[in-house]
Amino acid sequence: MLTFNQSEAEVFGGEMLKRLVAVITFITLPCLCVQADPANQPFQNEDLAVLRASLDSQCQAPDGYVLLSSTTAAPREGDDLGEADESGAFADLKSRNGSTTSLPEDLACKGARLHRAQEIRRFFDQNPTSGSELSLDEAWKKLFEAFPGATGWTSVSLPGYSPDGGIAIVYVAHHCGALCGQGEYVYLRHAKNQWKVLMRFPVWVS
Repeated sequence: MLTFNQSEAEVFGGEMLKRLVAVITFITLPCLCVQADPANQPFQNEDLAVLRASLDSQCQAPDGYVLLSSTTAAPREGDDLGEADESGAFADLKSRNGSTTSLPEDLACKGARLHRAQEIRRFFDQNPTSGSELSLDEAWKKLFEAFPGATGWTSVSLPGYSPDGGIAIVYVAHHCGALCGQGEYVYLRHAKNQWKVLMRFPVWVS
């Protein structure tokens, strides 16, 4: 029979504990990855397909292009579709857009060119200490001069999904001038391995 003194027993016990923890971690880690809450993942695999479908009309525009903000836009706090949304996707949309997320570069297309949000916002973020504030019309003029061929700029949210994953909703805001723009919620359905726009629900127009 093996015998150990106290110090040897402590060392042996410590080594066995380390091995036990390593084995448990190895066994449970794949399970933890599978069960991770999707809401904690900034950008999911399905998001790219949904956003591409939402921007399809802009990507297919025959003339010009929009500047696509490189970071997501949260839906407006006061918006509430209420009983108009029976899918549950709108609640998930608000939950997933609690913070700003960077969009992948491969979302861009010919008619929607991805640019850093700061590059777009700098024309409209006024500095009151500079003493040279631009009017909104002047700001738009400078943006169009800086980006020849641009027709405006667009920002999108992360999609929200219904519990069964068959319905998605995206908030899209398009700005094209001092008194030109629109915000809308785009509903999409997943069928035959692709996302198709079901309807567009405008919530503001300028």
